[in-house]
Order: sequence, then structure tokens, then C-alpha cells
Amino acid sequence: MIELSLFPRSPMQWLARRLAVAAGAVALADWLFFDPFPLGLSLALFLGAGGLATIVANPIRASMRLRIAAAAALILALLAIVEDVSLLSVLVAVGATLLFAQVMTFGAGVWPSQLRRASSLPFLGPFWLIGDTLRVRKLSQRGRKTIRRAASLVAWIAPIGLLLVFLSLFAVANPVIEEWTRRLDPLRNLDLISPMRILFWLMMACLTWPFLHLRRSRRMPQRPTPAFASRKGGDVGALLGRDAVLRSLVLFNALFALQTSLDMAYLWGGLTLPTGLTYPAYAHRGAYPLLATALLAAGFVLVAMRPGGPAEDSRYIKPLMLIFVAQNVLLVLSSIFRTALYVDAYSLTELRLSAIIWMGLVTVGLILIVIQIVLRKSNTWLLDANALAAAATLYACCFINFPHVVASYNVAHCAETSGAGPALDLYYLRSLGPQAIPAYDQYLRLHAERTDGGRLPPGSELPNRAFARFSVTDIDWRSWTFRGWRLKRYFDTYPQGATPMSDGASENQ
Repeated sequence: MIELSLFPRSPMQWLARRLAVAAGAVALADWLFFDPFPLGLSLALFLGAGGLATIVANPIRASMRLRIAAAAALILALLAIVEDVSLLSVLVAVGATLLFAQVMTFGAGVWPSQLRRASSLPFLGPFWLIGDTLRVRKLSQRGRKTIRRAASLVAWIAPIGLLLVFLSLFAVANPVIEEWTRRLDPLRNLDLISPMRILFWLMMACLTWPFLHLRRSRRMPQRPTPAFASRKGGDVGALLGRDAVLRSLVLFNALFALQTSLDMAYLWGGLTLPTGLTYPAYAHRGAYPLLATALLAAGFVLVAMRPGGPAEDSRYIKPLMLIFVAQNVLLVLSSIFRTALYVDAYSLTELRLSAIIWMGLVTVGLILIVIQIVLRKSNTWLLDANALAAAATLYACCFINFPHVVASYNVAHCAETSGAGPALDLYYLRSLGPQAIPAYDQYLRLHAERTDGGRLPPGSELPNRAFARFSVTDIDWRSWTFRGWRLKRYFDTYPQGATPMSDGASENQ
């Protein structure tokens, strides 16, 4: 519903002011995005403008401390886009902008409810825009007099008429103003309008509108109660009772101990594997299933340690649970070690690097479960702590140049440069894009040192240097990113590569 207290004079003026802000946002979007430039600094500017429009158009109910925290979080999220535009950085920045609007308008609340509410805003724009327009029209008809409306329109005739007269006189006297008026000629600008551009304007207006009129949810979110909270006598019978949990822990600990022992014997101790099985195959086969096992075990821990659950009636469940969680930590560490062995045998990829980061995050989650059990923290505390850890990890990943890290690692550990490890997969190196070119130049230099300037083997060329240099040097400012700027500096410093190359290699750069 539209709040009457927000109307400066009438509902129509309320709508007109917000439509004016929306028109400004659409014009900004047209300037930043409609021309076919890659996303970059333009997206950060537009999201920042969206946050500013929220403050201008909506009442601010957040406390001063919360305002500072929300503004700082928004700035940090926009820096992720300034560093580089990727799917992860866009999700982080857009999510932070939506949460900023929600928090600034309605103040503190339960973050899962605010996140759910904020994530729905981009899809509500068309419905809210139409609904607000219809409600304002209905409210404006109450007590409205036709004479007053006609008088207000007549009152604009003299100002606009005299303005046009003065403008025409100034255009005759001043060539600069004459050029401005020629550019503002509506008939001339009609050539720039197309159906696709009008559709783009409508889409941006709908995306912008929720920021200009945020509505309070009809059902106020309440602090969630623990998912499994119940009376001691209201447990789920024998399925999740004390005896079932205790027996499960005994069996699970025995099985996990067997798996951990095998890993310690084969992976850590170097015990000979069965015939036909290699260490890389053993490592790769178990990395991801063991991670899934750890996640499933973490879910069992949450169920078994629920408030009012069987753990409060048994003195054996808590120590067995701590042992079980500790074994899960060892399981995840074993998964990380398995992945590292596989990387040593078959080189690093972006997916494997992401898996290692994800495994580390799972380890942090298991450690937080231990802290929850020992310190008797609530499930809400565990949810908040895990959400904070996940958000911090995802934000940090926005600033990791994954293609460069992967390419540099593979070049440093390949057989052609180090004398050990797998051969460098140049086809995969090409797929990493322009950010892999500095590592490729390092590969050329190290290969030349090892072979005394010998020629590279066939298929070793990386023929996208010219395109990569063009992609970061001849770009519009709207596509600027800090990561692209660093690569541009590298190309300016080494226009032909890090070292002089052989004739065969130079022809392909």
C-alpha cells in the first residue's frame, strides 16, 4: 500500500517524483549499457546509483550504525565488480545492492527473511509499477476538482511559451546554444529510437521501480525457532531417539575410522596399492564422494544435537558426537589431500581449485559445529556463523584471478619447465583466456632456459595475444576493470612477450 504520509501534496505528485527518478535511472542505463560495450565500471556505477535512488525515494528507518554498516558492505561489494566482472562478482554486487535497499528502508531484521525478500525485488517491478499507478489514480480522484486541474495546466502555458521564445532568441545570438538546440531536436532524435531501445527502457524502468517504492511485507518476519525444537517427551520416537542416535554414532565412528585408516595407510603412509590401481586414480575416485559424505554427516549432527533432543538425556552422545565430527574433519582434509595428489598428476584446473576452496569451507563449517556443541550455542548461531564464513569466502574469491593462478601453477609445475609433473596442456591454457598470457610468456622463458633457446614443439603457440591486447587496450571506459588494467600494463611493458622468442613462436604472437 502507498503511505499517505509520504505524499508531499498529493498522490499524483508522489508518483510524478518517483517517475522522474525512474526516468533518470533509465537514461543512465541507456548511456551505460545500451551500446554494445562489455560490462565493467558501468555496472558498478549503475548499482551504486540504484542504492542512492533507494535513499532518495524511500524513508530511511535503519539506525545510524546500521546505515554505516550497510553502506560499507555495498561499497565493498561494488569493488568486486571494479576488480573484475564475473558471474560471482555480479551476484555478490547485485545481492548486496538489494540487501542495502531492504536494510536501509526497513532497518534490522532476520537476515534469511531479508535475503529472501530482497531476492524477489527484481521480479516484482512490473507488478508494483502498474499497481502503484492504479492506486495513485484512484486516490487522486477523491476530492479532485476538474477546474483546479485545468487551472494548473493553464498555468504552465505562459512559462513554457516564454521559455521557448527566449531560447530561440538565444539560439540566434549564440552559436553554442544553437548547436545544443539542434541536438535536442525531437525529430532528429527519433532516428535513435527503435523498438529494442523502447523495450530496454521498459525493462530498466521495471527493474528500477522496486528501489523507488519498497513496501513492507504484510507478514512481519519473526525470529525463526530452531527447526527441531520440541519437548523432551515429544521426540520422533525410536527413529531419532536416544537409542537410535547412540547406535548410529557407534556404527558411524567405526566405519569412518576404517576409511580414515585406509587413507592414512595408502595416501599418507605410502602403502602399496592393489594391482592395477594408481595413486592418482585412488585420490580422484574418493575426493568428491568423501566431501558429500562429510556434508551428509554434518546434517546428521544437526539433527542429533537439536535442542530438546536425545543428546540432553545421554552422557555418551556428546563425546561420541565430538569424535564423529573430528573424523569428518579428517575426512575433508583427506579429500583436500586427494585432490592435491590428482593435481600433481594431471595439473590444476579452475574446477579443482574451486573444489579445494569449497572443501576448506566445509572444514570451517565442521569446526563451527564443534564450537556449537562445546559452547552450547543455538542452531541460529551456527546458521549465522556459516553464512558469514560463506559470504567472506565468496567475496574473497571475487578478487582471485583464477585463470592466472591456474595457468601460473601449471606452467611452474609442468614437465617442460620443471622437469617433472605432467606435460603442459596448451589447449586448456588457451581456454583460460587473456589472463593466462603472462603465464604463457613465463613458459616460453623457462623453456628457452632449459633448452638453450631451442624451438618449441609443434602446437605450442598461443595465437591470441593480439586479440587479448586489443580487448584490454581499445575499450570504452564503461568496460574498465582493475584486472583488465593490470593486464594492459603487462602488455605495455612486454608488447612482444616476456622474452625474445624464436622465429616460429614470434610469428604466432
